[in-house]
Amino acid sequence: MPMTVAKVGDQAIRYDREATAAIYGGLKQGYAEECGCVFCRNFAAQRDLAYPASFQELLANLGIDPNKEGEAFHYAPLPDGGHLYGGWFFLVGEMVTWGERNVSASDSDSHFEYFFTSVGPPAPAFRDGPRLTIEFTTRVKWVLPESPEYRTASDARPR
Repeated sequence: MPMTVAKVGDQAIRYDREATAAIYGGLKQGYAEECGCVFCRNFAAQRDLAYPASFQELLANLGIDPNKEGEAFHYAPLPDGGHLYGGWFFLVGEMVTWGERNVSASDSDSHFEYFFTSVGPPAPAFRDGPRLTIEFTTRVKWVLPESPEYRTASDARPR
């Protein structure tokens, strides 16, 4: 498996772009479409705005389709009317240097941050090789006509 080393923030990873792209090519859709809850639909409706250009470029370099996140979830509504979301993308790879800090995308007005890790939710498509996870957080607006409804305080993070 041909692996490339990349340094991102204070982390270094080794990854296989072709193997990652082949897996994403076989996926029908991202988690937000699979789930279909109101929170995921809100995220999917503005996915292009949620990821800054620098992060989309990183995903492309890694072989990741930005429309096929492994999971997306709503953390909570924010006092300014926005909504805090998080999620994961997967890739074929391994950690070289763990690092200690999130990467903040300087071209983002939504406080977009991310980091690489080897933990995360199950990723069946990536079960046959070394797997890395990119975990991200971002803020987006509520753009759907229906409003989010929380049954309890713990429902602020339904997924």
